[in-house]
Amino acid sequence: MIDLTALTRSAQHIEALPASVTRLMALTAGDTWSAHDVEEVVRLDQALTLRVLRAANSAASASAMPIATVREAVVRLGIRPMVSLATTVGVQKRLEQGLPEYGLSEGELWRHSVASALAAEAAQGYCHVLLPAEAYTAALLHDVGKLVMARFLAPDVLRLLAEAREKGGLSSLRAEAELLQVHHGELGGLIAQHWDLPVRIVTGITHHHTPELARDIIADVVHVANIAAKRAGTGYAANDDDLAVQPESLDRIGMTGEGFVDLTTQVTMRLEKVLAMYAS
Repeated sequence: MIDLTALTRSAQHIEALPASVTRLMALTAGDTWSAHDVEEVVRLDQALTLRVLRAANSAASASAMPIATVREAVVRLGIRPMVSLATTVGVQKRLEQGLPEYGLSEGELWRHSVASALAAEAAQGYCHVLLPAEAYTAALLHDVGKLVMARFLAPDVLRLLAEAREKGGLSSLRAEAELLQVHHGELGGLIAQHWDLPVRIVTGITHHHTPELARDIIADVVHVANIAAKRAGTGYAANDDDLAVQPESLDRIGMTGEGFVDLTTQVTMRLEKVLAMYAS
């Protein structure tokens, strides 16, 4: 159907993330980092510094005094939000491209990715267990495998996938897995490994459709965030199966069905404001 060797090779040769982004991810994945360490990484990336200062001086930051240095921005924004900002800025350009093979026009993958990250970030307010800090990044990048997979989806392959969904009643993931012998989550995990991202982020990306296989609740968080973002009107759902959240994932992260509905509503209400932060 497709050349799996060439597909894997393509995933392992995708352009690397900015060094500042991978350094921040690796740094904050540990337990010994400080605000000074984060500041030093940001200061070495001029483009990132400009975006961080702009965010710190935006109306959303509620800053009465102008922020002029990275150190002040760290204090104003907070460490985790600033790392999230840096990660999002670092991947924005590649996620903005259209993927017609997945029913996504230009900008729609980006919109869905941000909505998913927003859902992962907001999910803690609806859960009874502590969620991993890496969930934001894993949710933001959960569909990165589609960037490579799309290059291998020739018209005849797309036709067979569509038939498997429409006539065979398969979900988009099962159609990929059964016909192509690999799905975009697994491919995304390979890309994340190539980028030297923390293992937990790799797990969240790889298993965002198969959280029962992960043995780590980060996959449950990303799964729930992905479905919440789709129900908020982003991304593409070929059928009802693509909009179904796994009850077991909700149970493992301590979220009720009502909480999931509220989370989806919050994503819908906040998305445009969050997207405006990244408008060029």
